[in-house]
Amino acid sequence: MRAREMTNMEVVLGRKIFSSLLVAFILALSILCLYYGTSFAPGLPRRGASDGTDADGGSRMFDDVELFPGAPSSLYGESANLVVKSLPVCDMRLSELIPCLDRSLIYQLKLRVNLTLMEHYERHCPPAGRRFNCLIPPPVGYKVPISWPASRDQVWKANIPHTHLAEEKSDQRWMVVNGDKINFPGGGTHFHAGADKYIIHIAQMLKFRNDNLSDGGNIRTVLDVGCGVASFGAYLLIHNIIAMSLAPNDVHENQIQFALERGIPSTLGVLGTKRLPYPSRSFELAHCSRCRIDWLQRDGILLLELDRVLRPGGYFVYSSPEAYATDEKNRRIWNAMSDLVRRMCWKVASKRNQTVIWVKPLTNGCYMRRNPGTLPSLCSSDEDSDAAWNVSMKACITPYSKRVSSAKGKLVSWPQRLVTPSPRLEEVGISDEKYNEDTEVWNWRVLEYWKQMKPEIQQDSFRNIMDMTANFGGFAASLVNKHVWVMNVVPVNESSKLKIIYDRGLIGTLHDWCESFSTYPRTYDLLHAWLLMSEVEKQGCSVEDLLIEMDRMLRPMGFAIIRDKVPMINYIKRFLTALRWDHWISDMEPKVDALSMGEERVLIIRKKLWKGSPEKP
Repeated sequence: MRAREMTNMEVVLGRKIFSSLLVAFILALSILCLYYGTSFAPGLPRRGASDGTDADGGSRMFDDVELFPGAPSSLYGESANLVVKSLPVCDMRLSELIPCLDRSLIYQLKLRVNLTLMEHYERHCPPAGRRFNCLIPPPVGYKVPISWPASRDQVWKANIPHTHLAEEKSDQRWMVVNGDKINFPGGGTHFHAGADKYIIHIAQMLKFRNDNLSDGGNIRTVLDVGCGVASFGAYLLIHNIIAMSLAPNDVHENQIQFALERGIPSTLGVLGTKRLPYPSRSFELAHCSRCRIDWLQRDGILLLELDRVLRPGGYFVYSSPEAYATDEKNRRIWNAMSDLVRRMCWKVASKRNQTVIWVKPLTNGCYMRRNPGTLPSLCSSDEDSDAAWNVSMKACITPYSKRVSSAKGKLVSWPQRLVTPSPRLEEVGISDEKYNEDTEVWNWRVLEYWKQMKPEIQQDSFRNIMDMTANFGGFAASLVNKHVWVMNVVPVNESSKLKIIYDRGLIGTLHDWCESFSTYPRTYDLLHAWLLMSEVEKQGCSVEDLLIEMDRMLRPMGFAIIRDKVPMINYIKRFLTALRWDHWISDMEPKVDALSMGEERVLIIRKKLWKGSPEKP
């Protein structure tokens, strides 16, 4: 009897132990799934939030979910029937996070970078498991940005609470702290008296009519390297010239952030080891005003990169001590630089006071007349001069094709070039008729979008706009009469289209939307994405990650226009509450047009201005 009781007790005890072990195993498995979410499914990354964090400081993407009856579970699985009610918020220390330009990541991943070659300022994106998939909070006291054109001259100090540039550059009139605002008098390291006067001085040096640097619309796109807070680009706009103002996130780390807050076209970038993300022959003029770049390094490779992106007959305006100083060091640099540009076939167009302007040749003639063995050599004929995404620079001269050397390759002046078919359309396999059709469709689409947003927008609601899948720039072209500028982003798998955008007098860049964009948080008033989500999903990347990236770039009270296939729009709608994109929502079925790709739907949202944690919107 006692033996039987003992046996029964052992069985019960064994069952209890088994049950305990099973519960422990399930709990452990759940933790592993949570911790390694990105290993099992895209959109469940595990880094960096102040709420909903894992033990290592990582974040759970889905804090709270509920059933969403309209979602197409047949396409996205059973999880598509869930609405995400909240997302974790990043720590306030990440309020200015730029994931692919986060230098701390270089040290965390122990990447070997050459500081001399500026590799630490180039893009280094975090792997999926180290992404901060949380909402970036605005700084304390953040206000809706001042509208254009007033924003050119002043911004809210609370939005970019950094005053060190004002102190460091006080004698150069970059910026001045004035109570709760920061003012921009228009000065620069070289042009203390103001960018407006400096621009007129350059036009006078080139003997352009009416002292207007646009030269009757022949100069439209400009590259300003080492741009500071982009006052040069700001005052070019008066002359119907648009500049891509470029600077790295260096010791003047907030300069581009200030430029974008002011509403000036600008972007983060560096002349390091990779080509700039622009096709060949994109700019009529390049500018460097004490930009602190060593143009002689590595056989002149950085100057040759400028040469690649300059159009035939393009100018390089160089304002620097080497151009005028008489001490031995500066004379030595000047002589070496003069020799380099001579071998590149550049000629001095004008030299006065502290500025020299070189001009690039119109044809290959000078290159062919150089002595054999002259360096830099010409790039090989099989080199794709338009390849510009993650492509290493080469110390060679990009020659022109036969088409460029002929009159057929010449662009008309601005503003006619905005609608005139590009001479390079043939290179991308598009007829003039298709191009004109594209322009007409986008004019109509934009009219419909603005009608839909009319109850929510004012005349000055938008300044900084990004077209995330720009195609040929038709969306941006339709906005030319509004007081806005558009960053036309061409996905890398359609990179050949970017040169058409530059040929019509607009600006843009290449990008891979599986990665974070090189800009500060809260820098765009409107994001436009046409079929982007479906394409990202097709590439095997995370739609959820892209939505969080869009939120990072979008200003509070900003808008996003997402045009995509119906199932994708339904899927995106389940995240609107969690993203705080529900201040205002419009969901409409657009008319079918020549660019429609099957059944599409247009979702327009407005982001809330929120503060604090998700529980306190």
